[in-house]
Amino acid sequence: MQPTNPEQFTEKAWEALVRTPEIAKQFQHQQIESEHLMLALLEQEGLASSIFNKAGVNVQKLHERTIDFINRQPKVSGASSGSVYIGHSLERLLDRAEQYRKEFGDEYISIEHLILAFAKDDRFGKGLFQEFGLDEKKTPQHHSTDSRESKK
Repeated sequence: MQPTNPEQFTEKAWEALVRTPEIAKQFQHQQIESEHLMLALLEQEGLASSIFNKAGVNVQKLHERTIDFINRQPKVSGASSGSVYIGHSLERLLDRAEQYRKEFGDEYISIEHLILAFAKDDRFGKGLFQEFGLDEKKTPQHHSTDSRESKK
């Protein structure tokens, strides 16, 4: 899924997605991947951090691990560093988030859907979740997402 329509997402989920290209450029990456989205979610200091805290995860350590992973990725320099494009891992993660949205019968893709999708992200999320003892059972279960994180 290409994140082109803000109407498909809750406001906070869209804000995190909009932030990902900025993060990729900041780290001199040409591809926007799942790790950039995780950093955007953690920087919001909102629902994502709250979800991880409730799951017993040290959010600061999660943030540090995410930065470490991002720093190990290849950098680009020169004229081509200005353009970024969505990578396969982020595209697949968004597809999974959309599947969760449908499964839960929600109107919008939310932060909860995105975090659940990380549990199956082969590039970054799955390993990160294993390191912190997280899995789908410990991440947010659906509790009327729209009441906790409204569209507007």
